[in-house]
Amino acid sequence: MRRFGLLLAFVLVVVSLAHAQVQQPPADSPPLQQGRGETVGEIAFHSDRDGDVEIYTMRTDGSELRRLTYQPGLDSLPSWSPDGNRIAFCSSRDGNIEIYVVDVDGSGLVRLTDNSWMDLAPTWSADGRRVAFHARPVRERGSDIYVIGADGSGLTRLTEHPAQDEFTAWSPTGQRIAFQTERDGDFEIYVMSPDGGNLENLTRHPARDKFPAWSPDGQRIAFLSDRDGNYELYSMHNDGTDVRRLTDHPAEDAHPSWSPDGRYIAFESDRDGPWDIYVMNADGTGVRNITNHPANDGPPRWKGRSR
Repeated sequence: MRRFGLLLAFVLVVVSLAHAQVQQPPADSPPLQQGRGETVGEIAFHSDRDGDVEIYTMRTDGSELRRLTYQPGLDSLPSWSPDGNRIAFCSSRDGNIEIYVVDVDGSGLVRLTDNSWMDLAPTWSADGRRVAFHARPVRERGSDIYVIGADGSGLTRLTEHPAQDEFTAWSPTGQRIAFQTERDGDFEIYVMSPDGGNLENLTRHPARDKFPAWSPDGQRIAFLSDRDGNYELYSMHNDGTDVRRLTDHPAEDAHPSWSPDGRYIAFESDRDGPWDIYVMNADGTGVRNITNHPANDGPPRWKGRSR
């Protein structure tokens, strides 16, 4: 549970740690490849390496680190638009945690939400026209899922339940939204239609299953689970069958994100001490640390057709 306490701390407070340079991954790490004419290895993430929690992008070899936000407080949980030109994120810069969108060069900031709740963890629809997120009252436990237009119009509530519904992932076809919920007593991975209908429990397991992420072809969903006694990453078919364990480490792994070609999964882990970003092959082999930084680097989000 320490991982989720840390994530809440990222949302509610700012941690100050020393700045250092990003190091290259070990020389024996297998190289990431390029595919379909675009760079497979570009990732957005949040980090407290410069004092405040800010949004950064980088290549998966650790190069071309760029800081996108420069505000006191918290900018966190970034998500690339499908065309790769914009990044949605949540921020406390105006006194409450709201959803914002910024161009990839750090310009063109737009605030999408404006209410008294905490609006968290935005994800884009496949066509880039809508953003899903979850919202919760300040200092309360329950949360529900909403969608809003990419221009801030048309706010719609999709779930209304006393339990926590949160951390959405839009399918590559745009026809389903995966999310985690504790409405059955423990956290499960559900899917629903973009209008909030046709809810289906995919995991149906007494353990806690969290943080769903669709593969680019829509056939598999990666997720976090403690079903084997520790928080590890798994993948399953999009109907909940064929569950495969991907990681096996005594530390905690979380927040998977697929590469655009489906060959790799990025995730965060504290296996080397602080929270760093790692990349592995989609079958769980070839794990390498790509940030290797004394600060805490938050959930990675791969640029391209990944959720």
